[in-house]
Amino acid sequence: MKTAIPRFTEHSTVGKKLRQWIPISLILLLSAALYLYQLDQKSLWFDELISIGDAKELGQGRTFRKGRLLYYTLLRIWMIFGESDAWLRLLAVLFGVGSVFLIYQLGRRLFEEPTGLLAALLLAVSPVFINHAQEVRYYTMSICIGLAGSLALAHALENPAASRGRWSWAILRFLAIITTPLNAVLLVPDIALIGLKFRKQRKVLWDFGKGLLLIVFLCLPGAFSVASSSSEHKLTLPIPDFVDVLRELRFFTAYPFPPPPPYFTLFIQGFIFLLLGLLSIALFNKPRPEHLRWVAAWAFLPLAAIFLFSHLFYSIWVTRYLLLSSPYILLLLAVGFLKIWRQWRTVAIGVAIVYTFTVGIGLVHYYTVPQRYIGRTVDYRSIIHTINTNEKPGDVIVWSIHHTRPRLSLEHYYRGAATIYLKESILDKAADPKFAQSWLSSLPAIQSRLWLVCSLENPQAFSSVLAEKFDVKFHQEAGLVNSFLVTPKSAPPQVKSSVR
Repeated sequence: MKTAIPRFTEHSTVGKKLRQWIPISLILLLSAALYLYQLDQKSLWFDELISIGDAKELGQGRTFRKGRLLYYTLLRIWMIFGESDAWLRLLAVLFGVGSVFLIYQLGRRLFEEPTGLLAALLLAVSPVFINHAQEVRYYTMSICIGLAGSLALAHALENPAASRGRWSWAILRFLAIITTPLNAVLLVPDIALIGLKFRKQRKVLWDFGKGLLLIVFLCLPGAFSVASSSSEHKLTLPIPDFVDVLRELRFFTAYPFPPPPPYFTLFIQGFIFLLLGLLSIALFNKPRPEHLRWVAAWAFLPLAAIFLFSHLFYSIWVTRYLLLSSPYILLLLAVGFLKIWRQWRTVAIGVAIVYTFTVGIGLVHYYTVPQRYIGRTVDYRSIIHTINTNEKPGDVIVWSIHHTRPRLSLEHYYRGAATIYLKESILDKAADPKFAQSWLSSLPAIQSRLWLVCSLENPQAFSSVLAEKFDVKFHQEAGLVNSFLVTPKSAPPQVKSSVR
């Protein structure tokens, strides 16, 4: 005799599944809100302008030598539909939200639902991740594809007989590498995990080896190009030490750039020790499942490889390059917190309060500081907007800024018709009166208004020399970049500035 199934069973099952999606949906909405908030507030900085320039020059030698073809190709397609600052940054927002969802999926697959949710929340509110989700760069795309590759590898490690997982892992790692070549360091933990798990199963190792060979074969052309031009893109960065490693915990979790104010420094140092405690509990407090070793490998082995490279060759230790490890460290922090939550509820509440307070301060600081990176960003939009708004027929622009590709900011923001002259940067020379006089004498002979935009370390000294030759109508200072509106001393007296 068949048992009648109540009609409400199917509906209750659907309702339960829908309720399971509510927490992650709320976290995704929160991340989208944080990434979209003030998206257009700050001017594009020069790295973002370089992204736009490289996307426009897609297929030329410079773009290919950087090895970031996937991102620049996608950005070039994205630019067909608009080139406003907000629209261009929206691409990174989408990959940022995608990263939050993927770390949730990885956490719930390897551990449990609460772990995935907490890791997703930590990534969603990380100020440094928000910073990179709001810029025209490839970092969130890199993290998103990297997480997808780790999720595919987790499936392959658990189901070695299924070829789909292995080939998905290989393809996603290849896509991550052509997003940015540094993602190749993710292969270090991948190979270690595969080798340890299947060291006695030669057939399985060969199956994974075929995927690895595919990655190497597909990446060879780009690798040779990047290696041959590595000297062109070499950064001048300090060699990292142990303190620099610890400092990255602060960057990954709670406090963005610029550095915290002095009164907050001691608290931040204590916060780093709290994070170390959470990591220790996650890694050393039993039980220690196999999946925990996987996440630890993805978190620390890429950092170790970059640290070693920075000591053996030249330093590439900079937070934006290390972000590929940040989701896995956040996942370990989530594991550690939940272990405390189950054993010492009161302690866990205290940890949550401290973490929330620190992240809150970091978020307020990020959204209120005028500059994205202190000492390195220039408000190009404001400078050029002033020229666009107040330009008159016959005006001339002399553009002399400290940048490898100085025309990019003009190409993106300038809408006028003035004659433009590009001059070499006088950043560290303009304080010398003789040099300043000689440089000013080399400017084009004009009888109209001149917009002079130049990088200066000592604008006061340069302004004194400038006033000897020109009448200065307007001066705007934006970090190292100064803009002047001047007229020659011999110009007719009726010429006046409309700048207010």
